[in-house]
Amino acid sequence: MHSMHHGSMYLDLPGLDAFIAVADLGSFHRAAARLGISQPALTRRLQRLEQIIGSKLLVRRAQPVRLTPVGAALLPEAQAALAKLQSAMRRAGDRSRGHDVDIGCLPTLAVRYLGAALARHRRRWTGGEITVFDVSATEIRAMLEANRIDFALAAIGSEPWDVECTPLAEEPFFLVCPRGHRLAGRPSVSWDELGREPLVSIGPLSENHRIIEAGLAQTRVDATWRIEVRHLSTAVALVAAGAGLTALPESALPEPALAGEPTAAVVAVPLSRPALSRTVGLMRRRDRMLSPAAQDLMNDILETFRGARASGTPAAAPGGSDEDASAPAC
Repeated sequence: MHSMHHGSMYLDLPGLDAFIAVADLGSFHRAAARLGISQPALTRRLQRLEQIIGSKLLVRRAQPVRLTPVGAALLPEAQAALAKLQSAMRRAGDRSRGHDVDIGCLPTLAVRYLGAALARHRRRWTGGEITVFDVSATEIRAMLEANRIDFALAAIGSEPWDVECTPLAEEPFFLVCPRGHRLAGRPSVSWDELGREPLVSIGPLSENHRIIEAGLAQTRVDATWRIEVRHLSTAVALVAAGAGLTALPESALPEPALAGEPTAAVVAVPLSRPALSRTVGLMRRRDRMLSPAAQDLMNDILETFRGARASGTPAAAPGGSDEDASAPAC
């Protein structure tokens, strides 16, 4: 039996349907009844499918009908592919859905700002699924580049021209030290005072690390990084245990440290000379059409930041005014 395909193979959905029905039910008679066609019509469909594929799929004489090795290999893949197509058609036709939103978000920003925005969004958009990729700035950039996310809430750096950025807040960096440390009570600390202190840095992928390195290079201050970790929470835990100090932007600070609670294990002190900061904002590709749901979630995040600003919680950083919230690009 020779296959009919030249180059690309014809996708024979009625044939695959018939094949799956026979394999499921073990009988031509019952399969024809399920599909609502005559038995000769079913047989013709199967023969056509076998012709396209170029080999036999069923051992017809057996009772119940058995699959050939080729048929057995094809069956699970055909079932999975058709189930996927059916669910895609269902989703496309279901008006209450179609609200799936994929976003990138730095973990620190997700913890601090995303909850309120998502809660507001869910009150209006009940269907659909929201996937949050709470990953590093580098991974978020790669996902934007690959067009895998609708938008991202992250630290804005020098983004390519096809990424549109909306700055939301300017966040200063703080020194994080253990309670009782010699610098813990200071109104501010300059970088050169950290001379011999062991510092904990957060991985090479982190935007924070890049900002700090660039800032220190400009002012020719040397910092001695002794320990490198991948996660902020690890860095804070190491500082609390006395293993070193670290520098973090405002929204990444543990709440108790930021509020200056006497029970907090670590204390946050503003850093100066150089006073470094990061710009937090929304990033999206200019060429991606956002669904109404994605657009709405973006607006909810904007609102959350404006609210945080008005009430003077961490997003309200010195020098940040509402004008820059609608800035068109980086």
